[in-house]
Amino acid sequence: MSAVPRQIDTDAGRGGLLPVAATLLGVVLVWALAYAGTIRDMASIWSRSDTFAHGYVVLPIAIYLIWMQRAGLAGRRPRPALSVLLLLLPAVAAWLIGQLTSIAALEHLAAVAVLVLGLWGALGHRLFRDLAFPLCFLMFMAPVGEFLVPVLMHYTAEFTVAAVRASGVPVYQEGLQFVLPNGRWSVVEACSGIRYLIASFMVGTLYAYLNYQRLRKRLWFALVALLIPIVANWVRAYIIVMLGYLSDNALAAGVDHLIYGWVFFGVVILAMFWLGNRWRDPEPDYSVVLPQIESPRGRAQSIGVVLVLAAALAAGPMLAGVLAPAARQVSVSLPPLAAVSPWQRAETADIVFRPAFAGFRAERIDRFTGPSGDVGLYLAFYAEQVAGHEMLSSDNQIVHGEKSPWYVVASDIEDSPFGAVRHERLHGPTGPIHVWRWYQIGDEVLTDRIRAKLQLSWARLAGQGDSSTHVVVMVHDDAAEAARSRAFAFMTAHREAVIAAVAAAAAEAER
Repeated sequence: MSAVPRQIDTDAGRGGLLPVAATLLGVVLVWALAYAGTIRDMASIWSRSDTFAHGYVVLPIAIYLIWMQRAGLAGRRPRPALSVLLLLLPAVAAWLIGQLTSIAALEHLAAVAVLVLGLWGALGHRLFRDLAFPLCFLMFMAPVGEFLVPVLMHYTAEFTVAAVRASGVPVYQEGLQFVLPNGRWSVVEACSGIRYLIASFMVGTLYAYLNYQRLRKRLWFALVALLIPIVANWVRAYIIVMLGYLSDNALAAGVDHLIYGWVFFGVVILAMFWLGNRWRDPEPDYSVVLPQIESPRGRAQSIGVVLVLAAALAAGPMLAGVLAPAARQVSVSLPPLAAVSPWQRAETADIVFRPAFAGFRAERIDRFTGPSGDVGLYLAFYAEQVAGHEMLSSDNQIVHGEKSPWYVVASDIEDSPFGAVRHERLHGPTGPIHVWRWYQIGDEVLTDRIRAKLQLSWARLAGQGDSSTHVVVMVHDDAAEAARSRAFAFMTAHREAVIAAVAAAAAEAER
């Protein structure tokens, strides 16, 4: 991954940059036409998400990095490498699986990998080696990384609470929420540090490439650029909470804490670059090129290899057009669940909380009354899960959006009459609500998103359909044990009825 061009073709001086430029442009155009739908999806994420807004500048930066090496590229002729097909075909297959199973992260990551591998195959091994960093830098176009948000939020909350306690301030913690003597704080998605992490890693990697020549130095600085924003975000959260506490919430409250956060992050990044500059290597002389004889290859053979690579690159979208299910309206009804004695279904579903799910083909919310109190039941049914109608989407959260009056204070996995389900304690305008929820796929109960996604993906690829239901049982009660006892009694009585209702909806969707 060297920035210094070391070889040129023996035809150097003839043709200038045209052979390399034409190859690069040709592959990009074929890729853009074949994967236009995926590119539009990525661009829409760049537009609406500050975390991935950098996607717009990745390609221009890569082009500039290649332009910096124009002296060493003059006269070079691509030597297409058919052996890259061994890497390109798995990348195309990964994109196809992501497309057919609606796994957006896999689809986006694989699509960019297809572009990089297509460029590698068309240029050949030697040219790709000299352009490895600018071309691999394109991987930053893929909007991937949101799966890290819950983990980053958890550790940010844990560090902040520990640091505040170490400062002598009493703190009461409930998951991502913590209460100080003069205020309540919560770690939300914006506080996870994912924006700092991705921005720092991309800029740090670029800085390492431009300022260091040894691979070891580059890797070390890239690792530092990955770790520093995580720790810096922890310190930032601690400082903001302490500012609020010491100023009685006059400072670092509302939007102020976001502004302070970005200022602090900017100072940390500048300090990181200042320290990194101490070990900076001399700038390479891009004008120095050393001739090297390359084995000749017939033009017809090179064209044949390029055509094979282009066909492989476009194979995924062609197969997707044949295998992908046609988007259609799915008419499904979820009839009222029959109450099992001693429970009775209330005439009005006066439920104070409603899960923030979307894209379902049908939903139903009911309230049941039993000897120990009320229980709410929510069903969101999904079938033919094309984009916009997916059960396992990042948009489908029990509480979605920082503006929601509800927030999760605790989450764990519990054994229930249905099997292992996820239990969450929520707080909101009407007090605490206990929620037990799971993914009902056929007769199986799942709580792990990855396992559920894999099972649905396999079922779809096997032609078995992807009907599934997100089931939520809700109890409004301050006492956790009382809420659990009431919910489990309801779940025991209605287990077969819920499974039967879900099965009937799946059968209706398949007709």
